[in-house]
Amino acid sequence: MNFDYFQLAVIVVAVVGSAIIKNGVGIGSGIFLVTLLSLTLPPKIALGLGAPAMLISDIVGIRNYWKEWNKGELLLLVPSASIGVLVGGITVKFTPNEIFRIWVGSFALIIAIYNLGRGRIFKWKGYEMNFFKSIDGKKLTGFFGFLGGVASTIIHAGGLVMSLFLLKEKSDKRMFVGTLVFFFAIVNFLKMIAYIGIGILTSNTLLLVLLASPLIVLGGNVGNALNKRVEQEHFRTIVLLVILLIGARLLLG
Repeated sequence: MNFDYFQLAVIVVAVVGSAIIKNGVGIGSGIFLVTLLSLTLPPKIALGLGAPAMLISDIVGIRNYWKEWNKGELLLLVPSASIGVLVGGITVKFTPNEIFRIWVGSFALIIAIYNLGRGRIFKWKGYEMNFFKSIDGKKLTGFFGFLGGVASTIIHAGGLVMSLFLLKEKSDKRMFVGTLVFFFAIVNFLKMIAYIGIGILTSNTLLLVLLASPLIVLGGNVGNALNKRVEQEHFRTIVLLVILLIGARLLLG
């Protein structure tokens, strides 16, 4: 697919904005990326473009958290996530484009409304924690690996799904973050293979993302700086409101 100047501008804003969000607030970067790109690109092409862009951010994250991951947990997460990527890829392939557009917009609205209301309107955290604690730890980790793989492949929402995984008790927070960074690097690499296989990621798109990689790295550094200077809750709320508006726009067609 050839991109015009306006589409290129939107792509740059989307990939840089996603990198800022990922490193600044840690929630909603993928859904922001795919919904914003879907305003000017076919949603499936937008989805395909997102995987290599997010993989670049993951590589930066691996550098920052080198060897600070839980190998045992990764051995549970990655195999189930691989199955999730396969299921997600098949789902994307056989979903008609128009339905997929509505799907993306609807999911964006649901995710934004839920996360904006969580702790304010939807006060379920205690119930969620009790539910998770009632499940065997290995089974729960495998379940989230699968669910994260599916959600990440269908709409780059694996981070939002895996945020629920934070409800598990962790003693070493840095190791937990490092584990997720490594996890999503693997998932995004597998997604790239799946997207190439179903024809929504091309060599032209990969080249474009590669050329934009310095801007993606810059966006990650900007996000990291904002994380230290801007109130986290305010940043998160702004991101979710933007996702809400973009999702509504997609549904309007």
